[in-house]
Amino acid sequence: MGENISLFSGYNSAENRTTNYCLLVLKTLYEDNPKYLGEVLVELLGGDLDDLVGVNFRQQERKKSSVPDGLITQKAFTIYIEAKNCAWFYDSQLEAHLEALDAECPGVKILIALGNFDNLAVDRFDRIEKVCAEKYRDRIAFAHISFEELLSACEHLAGLSKNLTDMLFDYRQYLTGQGLLSSWERILDVVNCAVGAQEVIEDNFYRCPATGGAYNHSRAKFFGMYRNKKVERVAVIEALVDLDGPEAAKVKWKNVKGHDSDFICSAREKHQKWGGDEYPKRVFLLGPFEETAFNKGTKGGMFGSKRYFDVGALGASDAKDLAAKLRDRNWPEDTWILSKKEADG
Repeated sequence: MGENISLFSGYNSAENRTTNYCLLVLKTLYEDNPKYLGEVLVELLGGDLDDLVGVNFRQQERKKSSVPDGLITQKAFTIYIEAKNCAWFYDSQLEAHLEALDAECPGVKILIALGNFDNLAVDRFDRIEKVCAEKYRDRIAFAHISFEELLSACEHLAGLSKNLTDMLFDYRQYLTGQGLLSSWERILDVVNCAVGAQEVIEDNFYRCPATGGAYNHSRAKFFGMYRNKKVERVAVIEALVDLDGPEAAKVKWKNVKGHDSDFICSAREKHQKWGGDEYPKRVFLLGPFEETAFNKGTKGGMFGSKRYFDVGALGASDAKDLAAKLRDRNWPEDTWILSKKEADG
């Protein structure tokens, strides 16, 4: 028999504690106002879920054989959550959840994989989505949701009391301390562009072999073009596309909204324009460049083909803002984090 959600849980497992706190936040929001939970689910799952949570009151609604003066109704729904403090989910476990969920009472049924999806492969849950569509004929909906998305949906609620706002602040502090919030929005990926700078500048893209190792780039929000001992331009990374061959390609991740097919088409066009006859290739699609001067102040050139910087302390909203805040700074040699002290200048 499962345990009730409690402020004083006795769980020793980090994942069980994380799940408990997640459910405690949702339970507290619901107890304050059932509409809060409904609004969170709508933002996370979309679809026609506006009146899923809570009791509905209506009158004079015609039914098949009568028109009752008043109606008080509540829709049935069941949501299963599988939470991981990472992105490692087992299909067998998720399929077992689907089987159990299908046996629940009739109503809306949803399975949520809740985790940290910084570098989630675009096709990671294709099998689970196929099982939902084919085996269960879409009787069960599936969604993978990050802790960042869950927290953001809660924080976007309008009219929260101070107590609820404080609770969400504490929840953010917990998730941050556990390393469960997405970090890619803080990251500047500095790439050595001494070779091929012309195509990078003219067509706002960068390409390298899609072979792993030095060319295996973690997800980042910003791209830094390095040459002549400085980052001379920065841009927002719109998407990262792997061109496996003339006809085969996939979007590894994207930072802006758009159709995968459009990103793939753009990557292929740019690659072919600049003599694209080698595969596999990894293509960064970049937004407009902004000039800056983030200097390597020590002797020698950049070691390796790339380097990451955590620029979160700068609070840059876009590439133009980041360029202004990096201009004429020297990068830290002993750490990848641009500290708050350095950010404040």
